[in-house]
Amino acid sequence: MKYRLFFTACLALCLKATAADGGSDPDTIRVRYHFKPVVVTATKISQSQTEIASSISVLDETEIRDAAGSSALELIQSRVPGFYLTEWGVMGFGAAGSASGKISMRGIGGGANTHCLILRNGRPDFMGFMGCTLPDEFSTDGVERIEIIRGPGSFLYGTNATGGIINIIPKRVDSRGFETRMTLGTGSYDSRILSASHGGNTGSFDYYLSAATRMTDGHRSDGNARYLGDHYTVHLGWTGEKTKIEWNANAADIDMNDPGMAGAPSVTNWYAITRGGTDLNFSHQSVFGETNLKLHGNFGHHQFFDGWKSDDRTLGFMIYQTASPWTGSSAVIGLDFKKYGGKASDAGSDYGSITIREYGPYVHIQQWLFRRLVLSGGVRVENHQLFGNETLPKAGLVYHPFEKTGFRMTASKGFRSPSIRELYLWMPANKSLTPDRVWNYEIGVTQNIRGRLNFDCAVFRSDGSNLIQFTGPPPKWMNGGSYSQTGYEMTAEWFPLERLQVNAAWTKMDLDRQTYNAPGKKLTFHARYALGIATFSAQVLMIRDWKGAEFQGSKTILHDMPDYAVWNASVLLRILRGASLRLHIRNILDESYQAMYGYPMPGRNMLTEISYAF
Repeated sequence: MKYRLFFTACLALCLKATAADGGSDPDTIRVRYHFKPVVVTATKISQSQTEIASSISVLDETEIRDAAGSSALELIQSRVPGFYLTEWGVMGFGAAGSASGKISMRGIGGGANTHCLILRNGRPDFMGFMGCTLPDEFSTDGVERIEIIRGPGSFLYGTNATGGIINIIPKRVDSRGFETRMTLGTGSYDSRILSASHGGNTGSFDYYLSAATRMTDGHRSDGNARYLGDHYTVHLGWTGEKTKIEWNANAADIDMNDPGMAGAPSVTNWYAITRGGTDLNFSHQSVFGETNLKLHGNFGHHQFFDGWKSDDRTLGFMIYQTASPWTGSSAVIGLDFKKYGGKASDAGSDYGSITIREYGPYVHIQQWLFRRLVLSGGVRVENHQLFGNETLPKAGLVYHPFEKTGFRMTASKGFRSPSIRELYLWMPANKSLTPDRVWNYEIGVTQNIRGRLNFDCAVFRSDGSNLIQFTGPPPKWMNGGSYSQTGYEMTAEWFPLERLQVNAAWTKMDLDRQTYNAPGKKLTFHARYALGIATFSAQVLMIRDWKGAEFQGSKTILHDMPDYAVWNASVLLRILRGASLRLHIRNILDESYQAMYGYPMPGRNMLTEISYAF
């Protein structure tokens, strides 16, 4: 552990190259209002966002670099409607039980991180033994773009995609040349940052490397909230006339302490986590379209203060063919296979080694009609070695009555396989569990006004059934829960001036009475203004009408949580060619609030960063 800062610093100093300044360019504001994002996650085919029936958010590299923190999920929280993530401090989200960061999308999830599927470059990234994801694993280092699907995506990606999908896409250098960036930072609560990245493109070959170390003593005087995290990414790519080969890898090494609830603080609850993953991708263009093969895997090693030890892994492949079989059409047909599991023990038991196999063939077809109408449909049949087949259909429609106006409709089914933890571990385990299921229906409209205002509104309904719930006494996981939740989302991206950009997102949901760690109302606001050598940013996150959860034995006690609004700001100064100074001020109004029951969040705090790109 003592070599971490040294290793990262060596990477920064040894990677020398000539590169264009990678800093925030104020001119990006002037051109963004003409930008129509091209996305790949929704259909596995590169398409304009305006052609897709699903509700999608795209965070680009400028937004990633503007972020006050380094967490990919914290950035999503600050920009994307319907998404909520519980927090407990300056850095870190927690790793176990009720104290871990909980993810919800459109009110689905919140109790366990198994309802929002997180992908890295299209490969699933979750704990093979526990079935959930750890928010601390996902940083913005080495990331070029993040695509978020709001609503089920199981017809293309299988299990765990009941609430939505997040696809974290690695950074690439697209044009010839090299770029290197170093960042040093220090802030409140003895927070320190050191990161370095380097990439290049020689024509047919491109690569990108990143390494970062972040640490803090934490803001809690009554409990130990120390955090230390290292993140590494690698991308290598080769492009031929018709063939591409790409290799990506990532690793995270995290040590953190859970400070405990304010009424029961702790100084000894420590967690040591190592997680990583890789994927090798082949794609080839032919007269039949594009053939893609992805070999992927991820792994984890976890050791906790209470004696828990586990090693998990997921191995699999994805093969799919994209084509345009006739005029105006696009189609994808594919097969996914994965085998996941691991071994675990605690102070009293050895749970041995357990693995589960899943595979699923699927097909999706999209057709343009009359240059204004897009019809789409797909189906997947997921096979699980324990409970057999699950059929997952999806249908969508997009209509453009005018050039800058679009309507969309979609209906899709999502599902979640029971995790190994729910099937086999501890007293609540139930080997007879079958999947959670949800149907999602939504209608949306998009409108561009004078090229400067992009507006989107979606109304949705989610009907869940066979929900896996924690019951007791005696404690046991059981199927049978159901819910029906409705809501709407509105987003706006406005460019009132050439150097001023304003983003806002609003979510209103009528949640089931048992839903927790998900807000009924959420507002985010972000403004960015470039003036000469300075760029100013301001951000607001407002959360209302939500419940926090307290776990006492086999009981889950829900608490009505106070509303809160957090204001953040930053200023970026380009002090020399390639050099910049950034000051982040978080919680400017010194709001006293909790984003997870029992864990007070920090008051006003600051972070100063110096970056140099060459």
